Formats: sequence, structure tokens, C-alpha cells
Amino acid sequence: MRERIVSKKWLAATASAAVGLLVFGACSGEIRAERNGKQYGEAVCDVKTADNADAAKRELNKVERKMRDLQRTVGRPINEDVSDINENLSDLVEHVSQGNKALAQQDIAVIDRNIHAVGRGLTGKAKAAYDGIQEGLAECD
Repeated sequence: MRERIVSKKWLAATASAAVGLLVFGACSGEIRAERNGKQYGEAVCDVKTADNADAAKRELNKVERKMRDLQRTVGRPINEDVSDINENLSDLVEHVSQGNKALAQQDIAVIDRNIHAVGRGLTGKAKAAYDGIQEGLAECD
């Protein structure tokens, strides 16, 4: 009888550990997606705060690298979801190059609205990534 109780306890502990690892594994993917999304949003802010046209273009290259990182994390081509943002990023670089801070801030607001609109219909890692992007964009001054 004692042997049967021990094996049931062992089975219950093993099953609990397996479920915990599965849940933790799913959450860690979402955490990584959110962190990468936030880095992307911060990179967009860096474009806005660039001092000149060359610096803005360098920061735009960084944004593109962050987008590729984010796509690898999420596992789907999110640049298709945010194709309008590429035009907004070009406008942002132009406005930063011209020194027009008001229009640059408007570009950030438009990008944020587009991200919000796309992120509404998503779940899992993709939703976490878009939430992270919005967190990063929220830190733009």
C-alpha cells in the first residue's frame, strides 16, 4: 500500500512539473516578444531624437534590424501588418532632418495609432510584441 501512495505522489509531482514547464515556456516567449517589441519602439524614438539626417538614417537602420529580430521572435512577418509604418518612418526621418519637432512628434503618434490598431486583433506572442512596441513608443519625448 505504501508503495502505491509514493508512486501516486511521484506521478502527481511529475505531472505538475511538466505543466509548469509548459506554462512557463509559453510565457517566456511572450516576455521575449514584449521585450523585443519595446526595443523596436525605443529604436523608433531614437530616430525622432536624432541630431541630423545622417544620424536619423543610422537610427532607421537600427529600427529595421529590430524589426527583423522581432519577426524572428514572433515567428510571423509582422512587417506586413505594419506596412503603413514604413511610410511613417520615412516621414519621421524627413521631419527630423528638417528639424521639425512638431511633425516628428505627430509621426510618432501616427505610428502608435497604427500599432494599436493592428495589435487589437492579435493574441499570444504577437500581441505581446505589439504591447511592447507601444511601451517603447510611450517613452518618446
